[in-house]
Amino acid sequence: MSGIAGWIDFERDVARERHAVLAMTASLAGRGPHGEGMWACPRAVLGQRGTGAVHETDGGKPLVVAEQGRPVAVISYDGSVSNVARLRRQLTDSGERFSFGSEAEVVLRTYLRWGTAGVRRLDGMFAFAIWDLRVSRLVLARDRLGVKPLSYLPLEAGVLFGSQARAVLAHPLAEARVDADGLRAVLTAIKVPGHGVFRGLREVPPGHLVQVGVSGIHTEAYWRLRPQPHTESLPETLETVRRLLGGAVASAMAGEPAPGILLSGGLDSSAVAALAAGRTPGGEPLRTFSVGIGVNADSVPDSPYVAQVVHHLGASHLEAPLDPEVLADPVVRTAVLTAKDLPTPYGDKNITPYLFYRSVGEQVKVALSGEGADPVFGGFDWAGDREVLAAEMFPWLTRARRFGAAHGLGAGLLDPALLDWLALDAYCADQYHDAIAEVEHLPASTGLERRMRELGHLHLTRWLDPLLLHSERLGTAAGLEIRFPFCDHRLVEYLYNTPWAMKTYGGREKGLLRAVAGELLPPAILARSSAPFPATYDDGYTAHLRDALAGVLADPHAPVAALLDTKAARAFVEDPRLTDRGGWPDRADVEMALQLNTWLDRYGIRLTL
Repeated sequence: MSGIAGWIDFERDVARERHAVLAMTASLAGRGPHGEGMWACPRAVLGQRGTGAVHETDGGKPLVVAEQGRPVAVISYDGSVSNVARLRRQLTDSGERFSFGSEAEVVLRTYLRWGTAGVRRLDGMFAFAIWDLRVSRLVLARDRLGVKPLSYLPLEAGVLFGSQARAVLAHPLAEARVDADGLRAVLTAIKVPGHGVFRGLREVPPGHLVQVGVSGIHTEAYWRLRPQPHTESLPETLETVRRLLGGAVASAMAGEPAPGILLSGGLDSSAVAALAAGRTPGGEPLRTFSVGIGVNADSVPDSPYVAQVVHHLGASHLEAPLDPEVLADPVVRTAVLTAKDLPTPYGDKNITPYLFYRSVGEQVKVALSGEGADPVFGGFDWAGDREVLAAEMFPWLTRARRFGAAHGLGAGLLDPALLDWLALDAYCADQYHDAIAEVEHLPASTGLERRMRELGHLHLTRWLDPLLLHSERLGTAAGLEIRFPFCDHRLVEYLYNTPWAMKTYGGREKGLLRAVAGELLPPAILARSSAPFPATYDDGYTAHLRDALAGVLADPHAPVAALLDTKAARAFVEDPRLTDRGGWPDRADVEMALQLNTWLDRYGIRLTL
């Protein structure tokens, strides 16, 4: 868990201007608060911030490998590779000699031994930048499911890169500009692999390599979802899922045999806890954590279910209390916004996980999450909804529109003329059809099976990426490394090609997971429906939102003023009932307006619409 950044230029001596990269790494202090380091040569400067977390034996500095006393390659690294011990043995058997023993050195020597093909040998979550001095080439790589973030900005003669957008934007050659497509992406929450919101900024897509040389920038996929025939029977499928899921949990625990478990008492996190319970060292009890839910939380109460799992597994449990007053703290709210680099309409549904992760991070440095089970196992609550299945649109947007969010959640206080000009419906339709065009099908695939493959692909490539980045970035900012066993690529590949009839085994969503977990958990957990992360309904919090919006309306220089429907915004300020009509989405419009204002201000964004 760390932050990486750098600058490559094939026409100027960047070593003389390394201070520019210092500003980039400084912006990543939240990802690595315990020190930073830098390596420089005339064509490349690589920076890194460290946390003192798992596998980090190099003090959070770029790592250099030398041959005959001369450096040959340098790596800035962020991540956790679960098969690092096996790779080290393979490399040692092949004649490699290690100087540091860190995980970063194993990854770098994997590249030196097998070139860019070596990335296929890495299991886990990672993002790294390697400067190869032998050929003056930069290699950027990101893990298969995109757990770890990595952005870059092409320059005339090189590139800037960083773990997050704010690191790249801290460089003098980068400009924080957002054009119409960038604003459309923010308002619709459509995550297009490889594309950033800021103009010109790119992201290394999940499962891809980006190589930067004097001849330009080349992107290639080393992993993608591909259709394969499923030849196993139902009993064989259940046994394979059982084996793969157990292996995924074991891999997520690699290097940290006693991590915490983020436990909600739902099926997903409880299954992870049950599979991890038998793998703790020396028979020590599993450590589990849940967020304290007060009387003002809108959620199916988690506590009774959590208690059942804790008792069943004999776990050592801590419930982290949530103080509603902290939700309005401007320092906390800004930390959450900058952790994600983007405004969202979710407000306290982002703040409460951050505060929860911060509490957990004071107890353990690594925690396992049940995030990702729904898109992997097909846990879609809309699966039986004919309208959603038939619509030529992202399912989550179809559902949002049904509940009154015609332009996407959080756009209700924006100027209607602006929304019409942005033509969000056409933008969403274009993005949907582009996404569907990526799906490969087996020749005999028809009907429901074909459609569910399409929708499964949408969730794995357009929904899962922002979902994981949400948890990864908030966790990292809070000092907690979160790992996601359900996103093990072998499990994902297998279930992507498992027939829908098997995924719904037993007549329920995530039927295969329920069948496997049935051997491990109390019946009440298996029967429980999914519950969202709790949202607060503390009166003081909603009053804070109205007061903050009133302050924006009273400020003639507020950056968001030109985007707002002033009459609609004033109505929310004057009528408290509008923020409490039946659920946290009632606050989404206010939350988005406030976050947009802070984002435009703190990032110094220039809108070029």
